[in-house]
Amino acid sequence: MVKKVALTLGALALAFGSAVLVTPAAHADSSASTTGAEATFTSDGEIFRLYDTKCDGNPVYLVYKLRGGSENRMDFSGGCDKSAKYDKDFAENSRVEYKACVNINNAVDKCSGWSTDTA
Repeated sequence: MVKKVALTLGALALAFGSAVLVTPAAHADSSASTTGAEATFTSDGEIFRLYDTKCDGNPVYLVYKLRGGSENRMDFSGGCDKSAKYDKDFAENSRVEYKACVNINNAVDKCSGWSTDTA
């Protein structure tokens, strides 16, 4: 009986110790996507990530507005299954609106709807 309790306590200690050592990965607070492009925003650090999610030869871009102001555009032509990171410096609690788009030659670009977050 003592051996069984010791093994159980040892297993619990190991499980607890492992859980303490695992730190959660940084994750996006919000995202916007359309076929071929995805954008994410992480408010801690004001970081956008833009992903080219389709191997179609079309570059992607992100459009964002800060506090309802004018649109800003960031282009990425790194290729399919690649991404770009844009580290911004926004005032805390600023409203951020953004969308992901695919730049289609000789046709109308394809964009997601607007996503809204707070810096």
